[in-house]
Amino acid sequence: MVKKLLILVGAAAIMFSLGCDGDEDIAPPSQADWTAEGWACWARGDYDGAEAAFGNALKVDPYYAEAHGGLGWTYMRAHNLEEAVDTFEDAILVSEQATLKVRQLIYMGAATSYEANDDYELSAERGRYMVNKLDGHNFKFGPDESVTGYDLYIILALDYYGLGRADNCVWAINQMRGMIQEPKNYQFTNWKNTTTEIERLVGKDPS
Repeated sequence: MVKKLLILVGAAAIMFSLGCDGDEDIAPPSQADWTAEGWACWARGDYDGAEAAFGNALKVDPYYAEAHGGLGWTYMRAHNLEEAVDTFEDAILVSEQATLKVRQLIYMGAATSYEANDDYELSAERGRYMVNKLDGHNFKFGPDESVTGYDLYIILALDYYGLGRADNCVWAINQMRGMIQEPKNYQFTNWKNTTTEIERLVGKDPS
């Protein structure tokens, strides 16, 4: 009986040290924890779960750039393109101190979402910033790294095609040709031939 009482007293002491529910010393999930959960949901196609997790990260820290970026890519995969554009623009505003990888995924998302909304001017602006400032040529993203710098030049080629800027379109085409070890000597003749060349290069996407 004495031994049993000692065990109960010891158990009570442990409970009081933790609090009545035993979890006072367990820290709540951080913005990084929620963001990691968001990417895990995103990778397995659970976009409702991803949206909730990234949203929880932003409740903890409204300025957490990676959570903004993850939420933008979630909206992209869920085909909610207007929300994606707004979210990526919010992400850009808070991305100045983020890592290169996070800034890359934000600017790539912005360029992609604008292009999908037929706003070629802003898409090209975001894409060129990524090329000039964020090492866009070497970009890789996604669970299988299937979104790459090659895709960025596809987007830019389509932007400049939509804007009717032949010289810029040729530049993007030649960037793609160089990435697949082809001569960077494409020259503009007409838009029909340019369409054919872009389609050919899309089919040769190395990722």
